[in-house]
Amino acid sequence: MAIVVMTVGGPAVAVPVGSVGSVPSTGYTGVVGDESGQPVAGACLTLLRTETEAQGEFCADAQGRYAISGVPTDVGYRVRVTAPGYRTHWWPDAPDHLNAETVWVPGTTLVRRNVTVGRGSGTIRGRIVDDSEAPADATVSIWSLDREWRALAYATPGGDGRYELPNLPPGQYQAALFSDVYGTQWMPGSQDRTAASAYSLGDGQTLVLDERWLPLGTVEVRVTDTVTGLPVPRPCARIDTPLRTLDACGAAGLVRLGQVPPGRWAVAVDAVPSHFAAEQPVPVDVVRGAVAPLAVELVAGAGVTTTVRDAATGEPADRVCVRLVAPKWDGQSTGQGGYCSDETGRLAIGPLTTSTTAQLYAYQAVDPYDPPARRYGAQWVTANGGSGDQRAALRVAIRQGTTVAIPPIRMDPPGAVSGTVSDATTGAPVPDVCAHPYAFRPDQGPGHGRHCSAADGRYTIDDLGPYQWPVQFVPPPGSPYAWQWSGDAADRFSASLARVPVGGTATVPARLVAGGTLAGTVTRDGGPAGSGYVWTYHRRTGDVAGAGPAYLRPDGGFALPGHRTQQVYVEYRDPATTCWYGVPAVPSVATAVGVTAGDTTTVALDLRDTCAPRPAG
Repeated sequence: MAIVVMTVGGPAVAVPVGSVGSVPSTGYTGVVGDESGQPVAGACLTLLRTETEAQGEFCADAQGRYAISGVPTDVGYRVRVTAPGYRTHWWPDAPDHLNAETVWVPGTTLVRRNVTVGRGSGTIRGRIVDDSEAPADATVSIWSLDREWRALAYATPGGDGRYELPNLPPGQYQAALFSDVYGTQWMPGSQDRTAASAYSLGDGQTLVLDERWLPLGTVEVRVTDTVTGLPVPRPCARIDTPLRTLDACGAAGLVRLGQVPPGRWAVAVDAVPSHFAAEQPVPVDVVRGAVAPLAVELVAGAGVTTTVRDAATGEPADRVCVRLVAPKWDGQSTGQGGYCSDETGRLAIGPLTTSTTAQLYAYQAVDPYDPPARRYGAQWVTANGGSGDQRAALRVAIRQGTTVAIPPIRMDPPGAVSGTVSDATTGAPVPDVCAHPYAFRPDQGPGHGRHCSAADGRYTIDDLGPYQWPVQFVPPPGSPYAWQWSGDAADRFSASLARVPVGGTATVPARLVAGGTLAGTVTRDGGPAGSGYVWTYHRRTGDVAGAGPAYLRPDGGFALPGHRTQQVYVEYRDPATTCWYGVPAVPSVATAVGVTAGDTTTVALDLRDTCAPRPAG
């Protein structure tokens, strides 16, 4: 006897068996037998790379013995087994190519693996629809009760919800459906296997198993204010299931989450910008076909709502973000985040914890992997448009427990500001100086961004609205130069304003001078104050004036460089104290200190005798 090996595209090769060395040393070998254990002569095993592309066919001898060898071992195959009078079998025990195991032929060892084939076959087919009778997605699992295995088929709306599994061995079966939306369901119409029916499939029989998805549940959340009991204006709810996230927003205190699978779920509830999110998700039990009610109370915060629109067309503008900036004693940085508009142009700011007055700086968020369809320039938001001058910006009164609506934000196309930063004395270019169209504050995030000067001293800010803008120039830490504004000014109010043209570039150079230093000591009860730090702010604008903060040395001393000639207020802070340098009088009044470019000014701040309230304004 011989094992016949047939290679596709080549001649058959006879491999003798029954003597030492006649069986290959690598690959697969074994016996093809029927369900009674008898060998099946002439059974052939076909290796397929794809459903139609065969690598080779390997046929058994009269004793059912086969061997698979001499094929590429770095390719995964599915193995089809055929024999006259037997149904087609897919290794290891599957009805078709889809359900077959992918195998790699061993290249260094010989693995023994027997194969069993059987007689007779039937087909299970059907159609899956949703609870409105429309064709639906489903993974259909056919479970054999005789063999403890299952086979899969797929139903899709594009295929009219139909599925089919041919070539199944006769026997007893159960059937289940699965989808990311509906979860698992057993036929007919059951949520668990214990209530599923067993179906008999005979030789030559076609068994039709149609199924309709059971309706899912609905969670209905009523959201009220914890103090007033009134409905929250725009509540939103979210359920995170293992398969998907369900979320929705509603109105007038009501939000409905549909298509919720049965079970106990945690519901997260919020209501931006008017109310804070619930501290913990709220549990709810969901039953198929039923509405699960849920009541949630939320704490009110302060909020602002508006819409963002294209100034020319009035169309909604998405991915436009705003930062809240105090009119004085504040600033921005390149790294600050913001609140951004959605695809409808809706912009919700909040909920916020404190009452304050703020101005809005609007800019377009640009994702390099998903660039916006339209580009807009940054602006200070005014009551009827935009400005480059913060003094013209709308002042929004934000009050705790209140959501205020402001006029729409209208965005214009961008232009640019560019120029060269140089040494005022030598004319040499100065690199690494960052240009900002607003007052910069170092503790709000990084200052070094793409708007900083290169080795030739040139910088460009290419995302500004078509308005008149000041520009602040901030040297890097450790630089000998002063912070300054366009027009070589010490402060924003004295800065020269450059008109930015749409699609064009305004030229704004900077000639840097040596910075002045504010030095001194901070004492408390006759000794060093501790581990605090010192800031300086321009007397009129309230903007950060020099390269702060300056951290105290162990002896209480500090040195804060980077000033042009100006009057500044001096602030000291530590975890327990905020103190402004003031005249030792009753009541003490914050006092402006003169600093001079290129010189050092000294001040002694005593936290008992010279600690004043923050200056007004």
